[in-house]
Amino acid sequence: MTWLIDAGMVAAAVLLLVVVVKILAAPIKGILKFLLHAGLGLLILFGVNMVGGFFDFYIPFTIVTVLVAGLGGVPGVILLILIHLLF
Repeated sequence: MTWLIDAGMVAAAVLLLVVVVKILAAPIKGILKFLLHAGLGLLILFGVNMVGGFFDFYIPFTIVTVLVAGLGGVPGVILLILIHLLF
């Protein structure tokens, strides 16, 4: 009889673990997606500076430009290029 209670406790613990993993998976997936976009934005900013060096075009790596490129991703880098060209 006690093995039924133990099996029920194990089943409840497994169910609780599955629920917790499902709840935590969404924010972790969002964080990983954000880090991927931020890394891509910084990589593109670096590439723009490498290619832009041939044309005397350079966007400095400051806190603001890194945040815009990191948070904005590819559109953020395009915005930085446009701001640099216009001003």
